[in-house]
Amino acid sequence: MIALNDVGLFSHLLALVAYSVLFVAALTKQRRGANVWLAGAALATALWAGSFVATLLFDPGLQPWISRLQTIKVGAWICLLLYLLRPTWLGGEGEARSAFWVGGVLGFVMALQFVIDVTGSSQGALVGEGGVVSSLFLVIRIAVSVTGLVLSHNLYAASGGGQRSGFRLLAIGLGGLFIYDLNFYTLAFLLPPASPDLYNIRGAVNAVLVLLFLFATRDSWVKGARVSRNVAFQTVAFSGVGFYLIAMSLLAYALKLVGGDWGTLLQVTFLFATIMLGMVVLVSDRFRAWLRVTIARNFYRYQYDYRNEWLRFIATVSAPGDAEGLPERVVQAVASVLDARGGCLLVPDDDRLLPIATWQMADGPPEALAADSPLVAWVRQDRVLDLDLLREGELADAPDLPAWLATDRRYWLVLPAFNRDALAGVLLIGRSLVPRRLGWEDEELLKTLGRQVGSYVAESRGQSALEEARRFEEFNRRFAFILHDIKNLVSQLSLLARNAERHADNPEFRADMVATLKESVGKMNALLAWLSQRAQGTPTSDSDVAVARLLSTLVKARQGAWPALSLHLPDLAERLLVRGDAARLEQMFAHLLQNAIDASPAGAPIRIDLAVAGPDLVITLADRGHGMSARFIRQELFQPFTSTKPGGFGIGAYEAREIVRAHGGRLDVASREGEGTSFTITLPLSGQDMPGETALLVEGGQA
Repeated sequence: MIALNDVGLFSHLLALVAYSVLFVAALTKQRRGANVWLAGAALATALWAGSFVATLLFDPGLQPWISRLQTIKVGAWICLLLYLLRPTWLGGEGEARSAFWVGGVLGFVMALQFVIDVTGSSQGALVGEGGVVSSLFLVIRIAVSVTGLVLSHNLYAASGGGQRSGFRLLAIGLGGLFIYDLNFYTLAFLLPPASPDLYNIRGAVNAVLVLLFLFATRDSWVKGARVSRNVAFQTVAFSGVGFYLIAMSLLAYALKLVGGDWGTLLQVTFLFATIMLGMVVLVSDRFRAWLRVTIARNFYRYQYDYRNEWLRFIATVSAPGDAEGLPERVVQAVASVLDARGGCLLVPDDDRLLPIATWQMADGPPEALAADSPLVAWVRQDRVLDLDLLREGELADAPDLPAWLATDRRYWLVLPAFNRDALAGVLLIGRSLVPRRLGWEDEELLKTLGRQVGSYVAESRGQSALEEARRFEEFNRRFAFILHDIKNLVSQLSLLARNAERHADNPEFRADMVATLKESVGKMNALLAWLSQRAQGTPTSDSDVAVARLLSTLVKARQGAWPALSLHLPDLAERLLVRGDAARLEQMFAHLLQNAIDASPAGAPIRIDLAVAGPDLVITLADRGHGMSARFIRQELFQPFTSTKPGGFGIGAYEAREIVRAHGGRLDVASREGEGTSFTITLPLSGQDMPGETALLVEGGQA
């Protein structure tokens, strides 16, 4: 027997008072069910603590009852846990059968403990003087502590916020109770005798936990908690680890008994080796897959937790990555549901199905499938094909396989992927980590996933086609702008040709004509180069542009054909710079100027003004042409491919506005029918290397 002391008396007296209070508190709650079980467990614990106090104060011969009431106490707490978790064990026929076995085993173990206690065979267990029966008694104590700890973990994992917060407090308290017992009895078994200090202070430890139990009773109890498949998997794995360690400890203890002088060395070496072996098995993907399948078959009515499977599928497919990686993620998402080692995806392409994605297939993608092959005809009927059954001759109406697929045993399943009843792809799924045959539930889930995969594949291919169409649209739009610019050049050359009939003998006109021809050729070459840059994605140049110099050159080239064109510049205009592409800005001004010429009668004035407004440069181009209505400006002027001019492309104003916006500016229009039109271009001035005079000009906002 372990020596009892005053510390033990005080700690167990404290436990007696605490659990008596808990007993009264639980009985006074209105809800009876769970609180009655809690009151029963509290009463058993109070009696256990009272037996310790009675042994020290009244009769030392009562000490064996401390161990017997310990057995009853632990059994009462486990009964409470089983009551709270009863919805999990009282489901369908399979769950009821599992509950029967679990309850039967626990009942047998608890009864065996009590029998050993009553017969007195456990009296020497804690001091290391007993025989085989005493050692068995300690092992049973350890096993019961592991069971209680697992059930506490179950309860905690099954609880949530709100009304179930009481479950969490109760689970934490019971977890502390069983952890203390587990450590106490494990040390007593491996390093006898048991610690007197741990034995005497156990009452105080149990008393501290009453605070959690009291707070738990404040919350309303719910009918019970259901354990998810993930929690069940963790519970079985945790239980397996605990009982594996118990079994290995027994073997290590046997080695110590028969090993003589080498016993301790053999014991330590064996324990370390078995712990490492257990860790290797536990982290094995094959073992975890086998355990999941076993739990699903034996503990649940349905094989899959559809909510978790669907969330995992969506999380895999929507994981961060580009659109090109979507097919690989789709294959991974489907293969993971079956614990498969890999897979690939084939999609229709003319008269074949070509592989576009593989996942964890070391030998690369498979060969293509002919669209009219018997295998494709089979999957078009929305049927899942188990290749193992086909190879073993168990499918009467099985299709003929391509030679490469018949011999490649890496693949297990052929799954169709439909989108709106059209075959969007075929999935070849690799072998599962655990050999298995498909049931009706597997096939229904796979068909559902196949439909989802089909929608993803169709969406991905649609996005690719849309992106390709956008690239062609961009090229065509740029080409349309080129044609518009060429049309402007043709108009300029046509005007030059008409004036040449009257002024061909004028040397100055001939010089202007040659300069205009050179300029037009240069612009055509620049347009072709710009189109090539846009097609290749090459960025345009970006530098400080002297707008006054650019406009002066443009006006000088046009004044020969349109003498009424004038340019008005402020002082220091040559120092006003904007940041951008000089060629594109010139193109924009040329568009607007040509539009003004086309809209004006012969000899009508066209005026260009330059001014500074704060940090911006303002260019105004005004004509006395036929003008535009407010409706036309609002609805049609900046719409591409809409024009009121015969033979016009309708993109000049649109492109001019886009160029201004690309340079951070704004294009405004004011017009009245029969009076003319004014275009106002506002561009931000460049702040780099601005001369002092220009800076003052900008600050003053004056020309």
